[in-house]
Amino acid sequence: MGTIEQRRHPRVNVDFFADWGWGPECENYDRVTSLSVSGCFLATKRELDSGQEIYIRWTVDHTGPINLKGAVRYQLRVMEGARPTGAGIEFVNVPSETLKKLQSLMDALGKD
Repeated sequence: MGTIEQRRHPRVNVDFFADWGWGPECENYDRVTSLSVSGCFLATKRELDSGQEIYIRWTVDHTGPINLKGAVRYQLRVMEGARPTGAGIEFVNVPSETLKKLQSLMDALGKD
């Protein structure tokens, strides 16, 4: 495994809460700790399976509400057998208007 990070888009560290779930109701509430226009890291202790689709939404002053659908790409654990500490989520089928909001948010966060 190489040491060069192979991400498609720049990622920024963030710290905000998002509603998420297996349906559009987004019945769970956890923290997003990193973000790019193509995905995020969701800090959660809930069990998620790779490939599983979830819905995620949040509101920030700069862009207003952002509603996304994502696919779980991996689940992170501190050690084997331990509870998960979070999951890498790749956004899927992002509408162009939502993509513009994400890019605007990324631009604003990159200036902080």
